[in-house]
Amino acid sequence: MELDWRYFRRLYEELLDHDDTEGARRHLADRRRTAAAHLAELAPLRRREPVPAGGYTVEDEQLWRLTKLYALSRISDYLIELSCPEGDPPPGFGVTGGRPVIEGSTAHRMELRGWRTTATPGRHGPRRLDRAALTMHTEFFTEIGLTPFDQARAFSPFHHEIFAVVQDRTASQVTVEEVLWPGFWFGDLLFSRAGVRVRAPRHLIDAEVATTSTLYFTFRREPRPTDDLSHGWGSNSQWRTAFPRFYADGDGLHFNWDGTVDIGEDPPQDPPHHPDAAHPLDQRRELLLHRCFVRSALPQDEDERFPYEDRLTLTTAEWMHPSLDR
Repeated sequence: MELDWRYFRRLYEELLDHDDTEGARRHLADRRRTAAAHLAELAPLRRREPVPAGGYTVEDEQLWRLTKLYALSRISDYLIELSCPEGDPPPGFGVTGGRPVIEGSTAHRMELRGWRTTATPGRHGPRRLDRAALTMHTEFFTEIGLTPFDQARAFSPFHHEIFAVVQDRTASQVTVEEVLWPGFWFGDLLFSRAGVRVRAPRHLIDAEVATTSTLYFTFRREPRPTDDLSHGWGSNSQWRTAFPRFYADGDGLHFNWDGTVDIGEDPPQDPPHHPDAAHPLDQRRELLLHRCFVRSALPQDEDERFPYEDRLTLTTAEWMHPSLDR
């Protein structure tokens, strides 16, 4: 099959006409076989490889594979968003969001421009679950060739996206209370994280911060604020965004493999004019590990960070070595 990098973009745009679960399910059901064939042609992304000095050029087919996989990730984001609408969760479920939008902030400016239209004006969250829609998400991505996982034995920010937090001052660590939707592998490449409800003491995970801070490397998760490299670009340019690669293999956990600044070093070797160079290293690491801030106090400019040039490899981790669950 010739590399048609626009296929998943078209499928995403078609899905936007279906803002209900059943309509989206019917639309995807007729396209699973074709979608599986398009995903299979991206097989070179399944394993980590050295990134060329200076990154990929427009002549590199690997770059086009990354833009095509990014478009598929938008479909995942849309279906997860459809599964987690604004509303009150069941009693005892935990904190799922809810905070005012500060006037003058990036979130407020985007809201005024109409970029976030489904959230209650002036606030974000809380969120509830539509489990039928979550099932649709799981079925579609499993059937087109991705491998689901839950990593339920221990919390890992590499593998888990925090959806809800039960704040427990008696707890000594972060534990997974429930896996709400599975994550997916594409070989060693992490396509998406599993959504979880966790129990944690506030000094490790602050419930409000972890569920309302800007979620980076993510196109949409309305009503939660998000940020990825496509935001702010035009209707065509935004689709040239490359999928962010987080790999797990025998050498460890590799966060944002295409990043150019190793924040495992102290201090990092920041290039001139790096947008996050002035920020504390522990904040940069927290943001890359979790893709959002999870501890208080939340920095005032938390929605204006730029973690996309940072990378980090963990050869050992308290959470989980990838070989234990692959």
